[in-house]
Formats: sequence, C-alpha cells, structure tokens
Amino acid sequence: MKKILFASIIFLTINFFSQKSDDCDDRTVAYWWNGTNSRIAGEVPTLKKTFGKIQQSETEIEPKNGFITMRLNISKTSKLCDIQTFQIDKNYKKTEFNNGQLALELEKIALGLNDWKKDKNYKTYNLIRLKIQNGKIEEIF
Repeated sequence: MKKILFASIIFLTINFFSQKSDDCDDRTVAYWWNGTNSRIAGEVPTLKKTFGKIQQSETEIEPKNGFITMRLNISKTSKLCDIQTFQIDKNYKKTEFNNGQLALELEKIALGLNDWKKDKNYKTYNLIRLKIQNGKIEEIF
C-alpha cells in the first residue's frame, strides 16, 4: 500500500511540474476592467486599412443586413490566442453571411493583426465589429 501511495505522489508531482504554461490559458479580463485596455496600434485607422480590401471587394453579401463581431483574445504578452466570431442578421438572430465564408475570410485577415498595445499585463480581448448593410460592409468599429 505504501509503494502505491508513494508511486502516486511521485507521478502526480512529476505530472504537475512538467505541464507547460501558456499565456493563452490565463483567465481573461474585460478590456474595460480596471484600466486594462488593449488596442491595436493606430486603432480605427489601422482596422479600416487592414479590412479595407475585403470591404471594397465584398458587395453582394447575403443576408444583406446585420453585424459581425469578432472577439480577439489577446494574451498578457500581446499574442493573439484565438478568435470567436458572432454573426447576427438585422433581427438580431444568429446567421452566417455568405454561408460562413465571410467570417472565415475576416478571421484570416484578423490573424495578421499583431501590433497589440496594452496598458496592463493581463490576458484580455478586443472586439472588432462590422456593420453589413445592403450587402456591403458599411462600417468597421
């Protein structure tokens, strides 16, 4: 019995200390919490420039009206951890623009955003919203 207990303690100790820690595993705090604030360098002009090409090329988006929100989770070391995308139509019901292809293209573009600025050393998130109106991306904020 003592051998099993000893072996279990050794196994758990080795397993505990051998796990790699990743900044993306940290608890996320809201970007507005306690002055945390994360933003891309250049903010709105940078976002408009980054998404400008797709804004000009996508002119027949279906459904024609709604919103896409991308939540970019940013580690405490300013590394992009992952992206969550939410799509709603003009009636605030879940939808997929261009059968989900538009969101995939936007996520690929967002992966190129890498100059994140932070006021505090916490894992946080940043929201990018796109307004779809009359089949076009009307606004990026």
